[in-house]
Amino acid sequence: MSLFSAAQAEEALSHLTHQFTQWRQSRTTPRGRIPKSLWAQAVTLTHVLPCTRVAKQLGLTPQALKRRREALRSRPSLPPSPQASPFVEVVAAWPMPTTEVEVRRPDGTRFRITYRDAAPALVPLLQTFLGAR
Repeated sequence: MSLFSAAQAEEALSHLTHQFTQWRQSRTTPRGRIPKSLWAQAVTLTHVLPCTRVAKQLGLTPQALKRRREALRSRPSLPPSPQASPFVEVVAAWPMPTTEVEVRRPDGTRFRITYRDAAPALVPLLQTFLGAR
């Protein structure tokens, strides 16, 4: 299964030729390394168009392009990166949830306790507030 039809590949090759020309004009050294992104696009086009045609159009040697293509084929497939996972862990940045207890005496006096402990000692406090009988 190819990524392009022949017409799309020809158009992509024309566009890539323009990108290679721009790269060659902007490089700082006369023998600078071709960026990996340009190599990857050239290799992709060899799946539809003849390797020699792509190499000639882009000003590459066919052997170099074939080596790149073979290197990509023989590269073992990498497991998906942790960033590719759809799961997102959310860590709470706020304090632990609190619990509030409010008690009213018959005379209307209220006593409210807000705490974060799992099991605070409420019984002595409540006995004192309610007046142990």
